Amino acid sequence: MVNQQIKLMFLFKKKLKKCLGIDISASSVKIIELEKEDGRHKLTNYAIFSLKKYFENKGQEFDKEYLNIPNEEMGRIIKETIKEAKIESRDVYLSIPVYSSFYTLINFSNLSEKEIETAIPFEARKYVPVPISEVVLDWSIVSLPNNPKSQQALLIAVPKKIINDYNEIVRLAGLTLRGIEGETFSLTRALIGNDKSVIILIDNGARSINISIIDDGYIRVTHNLEMGGRKITQAIVQQMGFDSEKAEHLKRKLSDNDFTDHVSTQLKGIVQSSLGVIIIEIKKIIDSYQSKYNRKIEKCILVGSGTHLFDFVDSLINKLSLDAVMGDPFARIVSPSILKPVLKDLGPPLAVAIGLAMRDE
Repeated sequence: MVNQQIKLMFLFKKKLKKCLGIDISASSVKIIELEKEDGRHKLTNYAIFSLKKYFENKGQEFDKEYLNIPNEEMGRIIKETIKEAKIESRDVYLSIPVYSSFYTLINFSNLSEKEIETAIPFEARKYVPVPISEVVLDWSIVSLPNNPKSQQALLIAVPKKIINDYNEIVRLAGLTLRGIEGETFSLTRALIGNDKSVIILIDNGARSINISIIDDGYIRVTHNLEMGGRKITQAIVQQMGFDSEKAEHLKRKLSDNDFTDHVSTQLKGIVQSSLGVIIIEIKKIIDSYQSKYNRKIEKCILVGSGTHLFDFVDSLINKLSLDAVMGDPFARIVSPSILKPVLKDLGPPLAVAIGLAMRDE
């Protein structure tokens, strides 16, 4: 039954205009419903549907890297989740995962915005690794850091198949699609807002780690590292001989400082070895940006389920000298004070959905 797979909360009975943000991730479907009143967003409802339980109920193995849920099933999941949670809005925004899209920055000199818009479809052929006919292009034009006279275009290419799938899923769920955007934009809206600092945003998820640099309020760099929590679980399986479920359980116990002595030393070694590779890749991204633009990273904001991984935050602080803080997507959202402890834990996994529901269009 669907109600065994949903965590939900009913809030605020007053009917106002509401909007949904839906994040279909590698582990769950997250739905946030917000309303806007007096210029502020209010949380009216939320729901989380576990995809792991979905596969378990079907007697199938759950693989976060290769989810294969038919559009009809995903539409039904979303429709029934919304019904169970008594969510009222039917207007929805969806996000595209970084690993399902392609981002690049293109520099332009001495061209007007109109000329840049004309040039981008031709320039895109040099950067997008698949035929242009197979993708939908979008872009935003911004000034270069420390050089307002020059401009860049942040180009995003999304496979048409994904766009078509999302349209079909929304239709089957009985919703109205108001927009689709890259999840980095959703996270930036939810976690950074109007902050003009040079910020590195690290989204440590189950499947991958997304690294973005936001400078002067604009997304400048987005990288996808296929090194998420599942990779560490696989390393534990291979080196310690446990099955996937036990390896995941031990990894989480280690993060909670709740483990047995005879396995803790080996577990720590595996996790720290994996983190070492991740830290090296993050350092490369930071060094490249700081060298290219002579702009120092001032803040590090963390989000995603993997942020609680053993030694992850300490490694960022100590090895990269970053002032790392946990992102709080509920910081600018009005919600009942009684829910604060719950929302603190739910904030990181719900960040993308919150950013989507905050869109004002």
